[in-house]
Amino acid sequence: MQQTSGHESAPPPATEWFWAPGLFFTFLLANSVLGLRLREGQWDNPVNLIGSQLVIFGWCFLVWLIAAYAVQTDYIPRWLKLAGTLCLAAITSVAIYFISPFEDFPLDVVPHRAWGRVLIRLVYRALLVGSLIYPVVYYLAAARRLAMEKLKVERQERALLQIRTAQLEAMVAERTAALEKTIAQLEQAQQLLAEKKSPEK
Repeated sequence: MQQTSGHESAPPPATEWFWAPGLFFTFLLANSVLGLRLREGQWDNPVNLIGSQLVIFGWCFLVWLIAAYAVQTDYIPRWLKLAGTLCLAAITSVAIYFISPFEDFPLDVVPHRAWGRVLIRLVYRALLVGSLIYPVVYYLAAARRLAMEKLKVERQERALLQIRTAQLEAMVAERTAALEKTIAQLEQAQQLLAEKKSPEK
C-alpha cells in the first residue's frame, strides 16, 4: 500500500519546451520565404522587412511552444491536441498580424484588400506552419518520453539489484554466523572430550 501511494503522489514530469531545436527550426521556417520577399523587391523597405521577419519568427516560436505544451498534456485526446494547436496557431496568426506595426504583404496588388482575403492567407499560413511544427515537437517529446522510461527502468533494475544484493549479503552473514557457531560448538565438544580423556590417563 505504501508503494502504491508513493507512486500516485509522484509529480508528473515537467513540460520540456525544447528551446534549442525550437529556436533553430522556427528560425529556418520563418526565413524560408525570405528569398522570395527579396526577389519581390521588399528590401527597398528594410525596416519593414526585418521587423516583419522578426514578428513572423516570434509567432512561429509561439506556435512551437503551444505544440510542445499540447503534445505533453496527458489528459487531452491526441486528435484534439493537433486540432487545438492548429486553431491556436490560426488565432495567434490573425491577432499578431493586426497588432504588428509591420506589413507582411507590402507589395500586394490589392491596396485595400478585403478582410476575408487577409484571413484566408493568415489561416492558411497558420495551418501550414502548425502542420510542420507539430510532428517535429511530437517526435522530440516521444524520444524524451522513451528516454525517461528507459531511465526509470534502469533505476528500478538498480534498486532491485541492490535489494537482492542486500538479501544475499544478509543470507551469507546468517549462514556464516551459523557456521561459526557450529565450529565453536565442535571445538567446545572436542575440548570437553579431551578433558575427559586426560584424567583417565
